[in-house]
Amino acid sequence: MSTPVLRTHPILISFVAVLFLLPRAASGQNTIHVPSDQAMIQGAINVANNGDTVLVAPGTYYENINFNGKAITVTSSGGAAQTIIDGGGVAPVVTFDTNETSTSTLNGFTLQHGISTANSLYRGAGVYVYFASPTIEKNIIQNNIGSVGAGIGVYYGSPLIRENTIKNNSMAGSGGHGAISVDGPGSTQIIGNVIRNNTADIGNCGGISLDGSSSTTIQNNIITGNLVTGLSPASVGGGICMWNILPFMLPANALIIQNLIYGNTAGQGAGIYAFVPSGARPLFVNNTIMGSSNSPQGSAVYVAGYDDQAQFFNNLMIGASGTNAVYCDGSYDQTPPSFTNNDAYSANGTGLQGTCSGESSQNGNISADPLFVNSASDFHLQPTSPAIDAGTNSAPNLPQTDFAGNPRIVDGNNDCVSTVDMGAYELVRAANVSFSANTLTFGSQVPGTSSSPQSVTLSNIGSTCFQFSSIGITGDFSQANTCSAAGVRGGTSCLFNVTFTPTAFGTRLGALTVSGTDGITSASPSVSLNGTGADFSIAASPSAATVKHAKSVQFSVTVAPVGGAASSGVALSCSGLPTAAACSFSPSSVIPGSNGANSVLTLSTSGNTPRGTFNVQIVGTSGPTQHSTTVQLTVN
Repeated sequence: MSTPVLRTHPILISFVAVLFLLPRAASGQNTIHVPSDQAMIQGAINVANNGDTVLVAPGTYYENINFNGKAITVTSSGGAAQTIIDGGGVAPVVTFDTNETSTSTLNGFTLQHGISTANSLYRGAGVYVYFASPTIEKNIIQNNIGSVGAGIGVYYGSPLIRENTIKNNSMAGSGGHGAISVDGPGSTQIIGNVIRNNTADIGNCGGISLDGSSSTTIQNNIITGNLVTGLSPASVGGGICMWNILPFMLPANALIIQNLIYGNTAGQGAGIYAFVPSGARPLFVNNTIMGSSNSPQGSAVYVAGYDDQAQFFNNLMIGASGTNAVYCDGSYDQTPPSFTNNDAYSANGTGLQGTCSGESSQNGNISADPLFVNSASDFHLQPTSPAIDAGTNSAPNLPQTDFAGNPRIVDGNNDCVSTVDMGAYELVRAANVSFSANTLTFGSQVPGTSSSPQSVTLSNIGSTCFQFSSIGITGDFSQANTCSAAGVRGGTSCLFNVTFTPTAFGTRLGALTVSGTDGITSASPSVSLNGTGADFSIAASPSAATVKHAKSVQFSVTVAPVGGAASSGVALSCSGLPTAAACSFSPSSVIPGSNGANSVLTLSTSGNTPRGTFNVQIVGTSGPTQHSTTVQLTVN
């Protein structure tokens, strides 16, 4: 393989402006059925107006179709497996070459046996996109033969290529490349496709080829089983390659986000080969990239050119045993790419090599076995993987969900801190929290007084942290707890102590509630709380008594509940005594309960106590509440 030429001068090409032409105004919203209204798909396209739908019944249609610039939807009623457009080996199966925009949609077909020709610039045997930006989704694109982009070839366009299966296509001729090729400026989006088992016997870029594509997004794709071979010194980029070999192309600022790239074969960069031109800023975030034994140097990723402009965040780049996982070629630039929180690892081999060899233990990078569930077929992480919670949440363009659609940033290592995992998948673990009781019932309490606390335990029997979003308590209740502010780790518990302080009489209700999440599932366990605000009254018998000097007299004092059982203590005291007299209660404090409580009041006089009649007040105090009664004492 000859070394690609670096293009260092971005040239603005005026005719790129055609990409942004508006579609023609819609003149209808009709559905044209094939074959009942028109025998062939192209015939239906020819009579369609902008806004129309061409609906194709199941069957095989031997033709090559062109949208001719129309803003229409061409779709099938039976799905891709039952609706086949066969190109017959004479031209691309489908062509978009008249400034089509996203309102021109191809959906739900098998496109096969197309071939690229001189008229299609030897591009796009399955789908040829030339200065256009259509929507291509949910198709099977297979068994096509083309030099560049055997499945889909994009030349100066911004199509949306979504949820297609592109398989078993062949890049024919010396130097063929790309089951999908994107050449020239534009904002192509390649999202959620399966790109597998495509081959270039004498070529490069088995899955996707980017050549001077100014802003291409490649996200959530499975790229597997693609093979490139036959070039010297090596065929490169079994999964993805990017470079700038065509003249007058702008630098490639590709976004390679959260793809699963494995089982591809190439001499260098079996997963990804990036030949970075001057001025380019390719970004690689949260990909899982597996290497091949056929690529001993840069088994998973090979970076060359002005590679200091490339940025890698949260990727798993795993080489085959005995190989070098990632190689950074310093032929053009001795400064390595920017590596942050990646795992570059090869059993019995090396992780990062070349100009980036010193990055292995810097900036959160590691070199360790990621511990996949199955290293050949299932790239979810085991719970003990060193890649769990080992990424950086500040990675640019970090998706909100992982490859499987789970939330992207959760706590995977049970430390109550949500941190993104490396690679395409986030470890999914669940918290399981509950209180040890559903209800706490308090006895009657005098308003303004506080009960003894009652305890309830919050336990998490799950495998990850339950992270609090709020802790709340309502009614005449308060709580204190032993929980960490961050949450309750899986396999642990914490204690809530609840106190009842009624503010009024009667039944008092409330609830203790905690709200939180394990990053995926929210939960709000609660405890119902109830208690009664109760009062008391005081009475004494007899209501009057006579006593001689230096003698004493006794009264029976009754403290009775009012409005319910009163569980608060009532302290007893007296006032209004004559000089040199004293009072005492036995007991000095009582709890009324449900049936009331009694105490004996003893009033004692001395020889210095004056004669006369006195009103002695008996006072009961519970918190801020006081009640009293009066007895008459006569001293003679």
